[in-house]
Amino acid sequence: MKKMLWIISTLFILSLTPFAHAQFGQTSGPSFYGEFKPVVGGWSEYQITTKGEGSMKMKVAVVGKEGDAYWYETVMEGGKQGRTIMKMLVSGNPEDQKNIKRVIVKQGNEPAMEMPVEMIQQSSKSQGQTGKVIDKGTETIKVPAGTFKTQHSQYQDASGVVDTWVYKDVSPYGMVKSVSKDTEMVLSGYGTGAKTQITETPQKFEMPQMPQMPEGRPRKRR
Repeated sequence: MKKMLWIISTLFILSLTPFAHAQFGQTSGPSFYGEFKPVVGGWSEYQITTKGEGSMKMKVAVVGKEGDAYWYETVMEGGKQGRTIMKMLVSGNPEDQKNIKRVIVKQGNEPAMEMPVEMIQQSSKSQGQTGKVIDKGTETIKVPAGTFKTQHSQYQDASGVVDTWVYKDVSPYGMVKSVSKDTEMVLSGYGTGAKTQITETPQKFEMPQMPQMPEGRPRKRR
């Protein structure tokens, strides 16, 4: 039963868009609208506050490279799911499903699992950013990580409006702050030297066989 609950929870996480998993338990709110510029070891950490849901912490990092692809890792702490790590081997922006080559998930103290790529491709609805982009110019803002001279952009699409402030030296997306109707993300730290937080060899995911219900015995006719 415990393993089944873990699988259900993992499937829920994978059902979110690649960066709405930045808010496990939420399917809307700010996303990474900046350009994905992976540098091995680069990391940034954010505080996420969602109306009615409280706050949680998220760290994103580029923790390795295989050929032309990069290992991109997200660590979430807080919220309904507790501590969850998702590590993806990507050939480009993780927002685009076709760039995802491998997916490894570790939730709490459960063993790390390598999930079928098809699972996230089938369950995720994100196809990259679409909509209208408005350049708001440069703006100096202060967040917990410091004061930054940023590029302010506003993204408008059918789901709503998101304002994003970007600074080029923050890896891997440059995002310093992002605000939507219900959620705010602010940079709390950034730097280099990031290492993966999944140190064990991941197990291959296997969907457990559901027990078959015994067939009912035919009733005797009177």
